[in-house]
Amino acid sequence: MKRLVLFCLMAVVGVLSAQGQLAKMQALYLIQFAKNTSWPKEDSGKPFVITIVGDKKLAKEMKAVASTKMVGNRKIEVEEASKPTELSKSDIIFLGENRSEQTEALVSSQSGNKVLIVSGAKGMCSQGAGISFVPEGDRLNFEINEDNIMRNGLRVTQKILSLGKQVN
Repeated sequence: MKRLVLFCLMAVVGVLSAQGQLAKMQALYLIQFAKNTSWPKEDSGKPFVITIVGDKKLAKEMKAVASTKMVGNRKIEVEEASKPTELSKSDIIFLGENRSEQTEALVSSQSGNKVLIVSGAKGMCSQGAGISFVPEGDRLNFEINEDNIMRNGLRVTQKILSLGKQVN
C-alpha cells in the first residue's frame, strides 16, 4: 500500500513538473515570437504588452522571464485576463488551451489591431490564431499561419517561419 501511495505521489509530482516546464518553454517561445515580429514603429516608446488569458502558470513564468528581457527598446508588461472580453491593448495575446473554444471570438474582436494571437491548443490556426503551440511528449513545437499574422498587419521573420510547421 505504501508503495502505491508513493508511486501515485511521484506521478503527480512528475506531471506538475512537466506542466511547469511547459509554461517555461511557452514563455521563452513568446519572447522569441515578440523579438522576431515586426511591430508598428509608432509603438516604439510604449511598453510591450503580453496578455495571458486563462493560464495562471504561464502568466507567472511570463512575468519572471519578462522582468529580464525587452522587445527592442520596449519594456515588457505581462497582463492576465480570465476571459478574452477583459483585454486591454496588447501586442501579443496568448489564449490558454482551456479557452481554445473562444479563439474565433477573440480573433474577431481583435480585427484591425496589430496583435499576434497565440493559442495554447493545437489546430487553432484554422480558427484564426497566428501561432498554435503543439506539445509533443517532452518537446514543444508550434504551428504558424503567416496569412493570419499578416492579416493583423504584422510580419514574422524567416527564422520563426522555418522553426514552426506552416499551416493554412
